[in-house]
Amino acid sequence: MKSSTSSICQAKESLIDQRYRLLLLNQYLKNINEVPVASGGSKWVFCCPFCSSLSRTEAKRNERKGALLWNDLQNSWVFFCAKKGSPKCSGGGKTLERFLSALEPELAEQYRIDRWHSHTTGKGHNCPSPYGPIVLR
Repeated sequence: MKSSTSSICQAKESLIDQRYRLLLLNQYLKNINEVPVASGGSKWVFCCPFCSSLSRTEAKRNERKGALLWNDLQNSWVFFCAKKGSPKCSGGGKTLERFLSALEPELAEQYRIDRWHSHTTGKGHNCPSPYGPIVLR
């Protein structure tokens, strides 16, 4: 089981984000490796779950083109794909919530509900409310 986290983001990563990151690493992603980055933290690299299966050769399918990187501004993990071979992995970085939505919509819904219960969704946060905007009358 992959459970390591760099010391820099370990203190900042919420327990909810940590739980879903570990779930991704253990059950949904292939060929995973933790790589140190210049800032002193680390990133997780893996086969992109969206475009690696589209490659013609086995060697290309096993290349680590996807990555989860810690973003200090968002205080969360962000997904990037270097290959951008599928509409689901192109268009720049995706927040953890958007990555989960593209990969496994039911898991993303549970993530939004967990974040909502911890009061970390909606305006001012990087995760939308699972129940849409609340309108006060």
